[in-house]
Amino acid sequence: MGWAEEKGQISAGVGPALDRRQRERKAFCYREQFPTRGDKAVRAQSIRGRMALEGLYVPVNAPWYAEFRSELLGFPAGKHDDQVDALGLVGQLLDKMIPGLKPAEPELPKPDSGYRVVGLAELAADWVTF
Repeated sequence: MGWAEEKGQISAGVGPALDRRQRERKAFCYREQFPTRGDKAVRAQSIRGRMALEGLYVPVNAPWYAEFRSELLGFPAGKHDDQVDALGLVGQLLDKMIPGLKPAEPELPKPDSGYRVVGLAELAADWVTF
């Protein structure tokens, strides 16, 4: 299990409290800090590409879904953008965790000719050698 956070003001402000809480609870995990690069729109590009390719699956019946959707659709001109910022960080993390793989070509079904593969042992059972 790991933890991802951006370097900068939030990490500097929350980091010491996280360290203290981890020691109190003896709940240690690897904390990786990502450099803050560009503005929030630039940081959101990592998840934007993944969403364009594979979509973003969210529970549409969740109580927070309407607010989340509204924030995503209103970005970057919307009033709130904290969830978009957090989702951008998730995108950066996924880029590091899961390497891109080219999907395998689907195997086309072969028509059934009616012939079956028979091993030599099966053939020998029907034959008698003198």
